[in-house]
Amino acid sequence: MELERPSLELETPSLELERPSLELERPSLELERPSLELERPSLELERPSLELERPSLELERPSLELETPSLELETPSLELETPSLELETRNFENP
Repeated sequence: MELERPSLELETPSLELERPSLELERPSLELERPSLELERPSLELERPSLELERPSLELERPSLELETPSLELETPSLELETPSLELETRNFENP
């Protein structure tokens, strides 16, 4: 058995598409800085007057009376006798 293929001829349609153009314009941004003018506060300070007085300080010495105890001592009497010593010395003459 022999089979034959059917002949098939197809044509595709021609498609030509156009893309839309995407040309966008940026918005213009023009910004201005706000004007700031600041003034410094004046700092004029006065020193406070300071008057100090020294406190008066009076000191007194305390009175101090001391009594020494009376002390009476009796010492034993002591009598010493030394032995008598007689020495003879030689006379040397110088030549």
